[in-house]
Amino acid sequence: MRNSIKTFKVMAIVLMILLLVACSQDGEVSSAKGITLNAVSFLPKDHPLTATLHDWNKDVEEVTEGRVKVNWRGGADVIPIGEQFEAMNSGVMDINFTYIGQYQTLAPETLSIALSQIEPWEERENGFYDLMAERHEEMNVRYLGRWLTGSPRLWLNDSIDSVDDLEKMPIRSAPNYTRFFEKLGISSAMIDPSEVYTSLQTGVVKGFVYGGFNGPRQDGWTDSSKYVLDHPFWTQNCTILMNDDKWKEISAEDQEAILAATADYERKMVAYYDELDKKEIEELKNAGVELFKLPEEEEKKFLDLAYNTEWEYLESKVPELVDELRDLTLKDD
Repeated sequence: MRNSIKTFKVMAIVLMILLLVACSQDGEVSSAKGITLNAVSFLPKDHPLTATLHDWNKDVEEVTEGRVKVNWRGGADVIPIGEQFEAMNSGVMDINFTYIGQYQTLAPETLSIALSQIEPWEERENGFYDLMAERHEEMNVRYLGRWLTGSPRLWLNDSIDSVDDLEKMPIRSAPNYTRFFEKLGISSAMIDPSEVYTSLQTGVVKGFVYGGFNGPRQDGWTDSSKYVLDHPFWTQNCTILMNDDKWKEISAEDQEAILAATADYERKMVAYYDELDKKEIEELKNAGVELFKLPEEEEKKFLDLAYNTEWEYLESKVPELVDELRDLTLKDD
């Protein structure tokens, strides 16, 4: 009996060694062939605002000579939006094309990405990008860069003459606008995108906030909201994030190539959406949509509220970082 047990233990050890050797060999083959990263986004793959992400995926594969590939699985049809960051953070997904609202409670300082008044390449030059990369790393996340440009604006059913005219006005909103809209006295309404058209038509809301120009006309929202308050505030806060453990599986050479490619991509991305906005503005005007501005004093009041409200919030959350963040994100006069 003892001999049988001893024989069984020996066989088990041999099998374990063989298994480890096999796994090691598989790992070497996998490394030689490259790595495929699974990605998910909060917008669909065919959405106009995700158009340039296809370019980023191709760039990553090109600069790594095929050693790193991105398999963009889809959007909310793959993983619900509210669960995507955790899926990436835990390794279920490798990459998340997301926005800071999905994880800002974990790292309030990332709000400064939306408050930045400089271009993505300027953020890389002055140290802001590096600071954001450091703060993301504390969440086991590699911050790679931005994937959208443009600024939010208010789209209204009627024009206004002053900031006070927004008092108690019901506006279709999103959580990241709550603090600012409360200061304006706006009645924020959280409405699913599929229900916005009807809400505008029936007067449930008198307008909406939207980050950029492309989308509202195509969705029919401008049938009701034909006035755009042309005082853009903040900037798009869409980020390319990657699970940090997965990032570390990529060779240093390919990591460097991906970071350089992302920096180049950001310039092309900004140019692409700037041109797209110009074309869309003409389409909007042809459709009877009017871009209007408030008197200078009212404009200052509006924009001061937009930025000061959020900086006050950051002061309460990360007071030790606020001065540095302000300095890094303000435009030089």
